[in-house]
Amino acid sequence: MHATPVSIPRLNRTGRSRISYPSRRNPAAVIVGIVALIISLAASWIPSYWSDEVATLRASRLSWHELFAFVEHKDAVHAAYYSLVKLWVGAFGESELATRSLSAIAVAAAAAGLVVLVASATSVRMAVVAGLIFAVLPRTTSMGSEARSFALSAAVAVWITVILLVAARTKSWRWWAAYSALGAAGTYLFLYSVLIFAAHLVYLLLHQRVRSILVPWLIAASAAAATALPILLMSVTQKDQIAWLADQPVVNAWTILVEPAFDSSWLVAATAWCALLLLAYRAQKKAPGPQRGLFRLAGVWFIVPPVLLLTADALIGPLYTARYLSFTVPAIAILLAIACTMPARSIVAWILVAALALASVPTYIAQRGPFAKNGGSDLSQIADYIRSNAATGDGIYLQDTGSITLRPRQALYAYPDAFTATADIAFEAPFTATGTFSDRTRSLAEIGPQLVGVHRIWVVTAGSLDSDAAREAGAALQPMGFVEATTHTTNRSLITLYEG
Repeated sequence: MHATPVSIPRLNRTGRSRISYPSRRNPAAVIVGIVALIISLAASWIPSYWSDEVATLRASRLSWHELFAFVEHKDAVHAAYYSLVKLWVGAFGESELATRSLSAIAVAAAAAGLVVLVASATSVRMAVVAGLIFAVLPRTTSMGSEARSFALSAAVAVWITVILLVAARTKSWRWWAAYSALGAAGTYLFLYSVLIFAAHLVYLLLHQRVRSILVPWLIAASAAAATALPILLMSVTQKDQIAWLADQPVVNAWTILVEPAFDSSWLVAATAWCALLLLAYRAQKKAPGPQRGLFRLAGVWFIVPPVLLLTADALIGPLYTARYLSFTVPAIAILLAIACTMPARSIVAWILVAALALASVPTYIAQRGPFAKNGGSDLSQIADYIRSNAATGDGIYLQDTGSITLRPRQALYAYPDAFTATADIAFEAPFTATGTFSDRTRSLAEIGPQLVGVHRIWVVTAGSLDSDAAREAGAALQPMGFVEATTHTTNRSLITLYEG
């Protein structure tokens, strides 16, 4: 394939660097985008939903009035994403395939944009390598199969960078306006996307003759920040919703060096970091001008956001978790593509890409297992068992205490159709009344009066038969005349039928 000779920057005859815009005709971008879509979409419907995805589902089921009233108290930073998903599920339904396909499409858009971006700097070969590496990295295949906004943030980061290069080359206010608009939209979709502006600023400052570019960039970035100011301010007022980070071991070598791009794969991380360290040693000395410019762009994109986030985490309070840096994964893919294509022979590059893809396979398979989410979410397993075994009029009690990610009651929110035949004996008030994603519920000890006419109760608790919740359930129901009939163990929950 022949690449259009444009660059980010390419050296001109005077030896100075300049920034050019990407080619508008790049069929390789479409092909890589389709491949990335297939990789992310394949088997994405198998894993059970987990609590974060349940939050997406519950928000998308609200009316527009209810949704905007709810986000005034909770999850304002996700309001734009919830609105988008509401429209999406309205058209395609809320099955795992339907909801997660939006993220898979975002991954495809990011991969295609990456090909456009890299091809404008070097060659189509390196661009295809970058797009394919991005498509198979474990963080990409994770966010591409999850009903959350991380994949969208990666797509926005790629395309806003493409627009930056076009705007810098053409010096057209139309492109600067597009840059500003996409930056603001990306911030509303995922708050931490705003950090891409800092990476772009550092990149521009590294270039010669940047004065004519810096002023319009400052205006465009300031306009984006001003437009996004409401969500930035609301994130401060609702900062308590990420207070859970204080109880997590979120800042350590694993969560900084492995999880952001490589999810749980130490094998891919080790392979990639060896390549990156070799690249860092050789790139500035041996890389040609266009590759050097691409290296700088990807380098600041990869480094600046996590440094700023970790600094804020240290100075302000818990703000860091690895998934929040998903929009930096395209930058890592670019760096790895440069490393893989440094050997002159094309076959070597493709062997290295194949090796990286093979190293990703175990994690990819694990991500598509039925209990892949959140360390073993079994919400669909709970729902399937109740759908198959409960009779009309049976009572259902699902534990709603302990860590929210482990609460069996999340199954009711994830798969409500499975529980339509049963009576939710614990329900007291909906989550819209509590201002959280949890309904107000009664404990089993408080339910007595609601059990008139109920002869069978399905109790679902987290853990095994020996768990405190299971013992407390039996102790509460036995004085009411209910005895344990059968038990069934799911991946990390216990379903017990009591008859009275």
